[in-house]
Amino acid sequence: MHLILVRHGETPWNVTLQYQGQANIPLNERGIAQARHAADRLRSRQASALYASDLARARQTAEIIGEALHLTPHSASELREIDVGQWEGLTPEELYRRFPDHMAEYERDPARTVRLGGESYAQLQARALIWLQRIQETHKPGETIIGVSHGGTIRALLCHVIGLDLINFGRMWLDNGSFTELQLGRSGWRLLRLNDAAHLEGMVAEGGE
Repeated sequence: MHLILVRHGETPWNVTLQYQGQANIPLNERGIAQARHAADRLRSRQASALYASDLARARQTAEIIGEALHLTPHSASELREIDVGQWEGLTPEELYRRFPDHMAEYERDPARTVRLGGESYAQLQARALIWLQRIQETHKPGETIIGVSHGGTIRALLCHVIGLDLINFGRMWLDNGSFTELQLGRSGWRLLRLNDAAHLEGMVAEGGE
C-alpha cells in the first residue's frame, strides 16, 4: 500500500506567518493553483481513495484533487492540524511577546507542552495515528491512498514512522501543496519521499502552521 500525504495549498495566514491551527482559513489564489498542480501530477497514480482533514484549507485542496481524479473526498477529523488554542491568529513574534512564560515552557518541551487552550504535538500524533491504523486496516496492500492534511499533522505521523523523537518535528519542513509518500510493507510503514514539490516550481514560499 502507498499513502501519499498532501499538505494543503497556501492560505493568507501562511503568507503572514499567523498560526492557523483549526481555524477555517480558505486557500488564496496561489493555494488554489498549487492544488491544481498537485491534482495534475496525481492523475497518473490511480489512487483508489481520497481522505482529507475537515478544515477548509484541506477540504478545498482535496475537492480540487478529487475533481481531477474522479474521487469524492472522505472527511477525516483526525487529520486536522494541531489545535493551537490562544496561539490562533498570532505570529511567532506576537506569541513570544504576549506569553513569555508559556513560550519558555514550550521551548523546554515542544512536543508535550499543550498550547494555551489547545493540544500538544503528542496529542496531535496520537489522534493522527488512529487514522493511519484505520487506513491500514481498511485498504488492500496494492492500493494507493491520498490524504490531504496539514504540516503539523504530517510531521507528527512522520516522526512515528521513522522513529524520530517528537521534539525534532520542527527539523522537517513541508511546502504547501507538497507530497510526502509512505509505503506499507512487512515491517510496517516506511518513508519513500519527503516534501516532494517538483510540481510546484516557483510556487512555494515559507509559511507558518
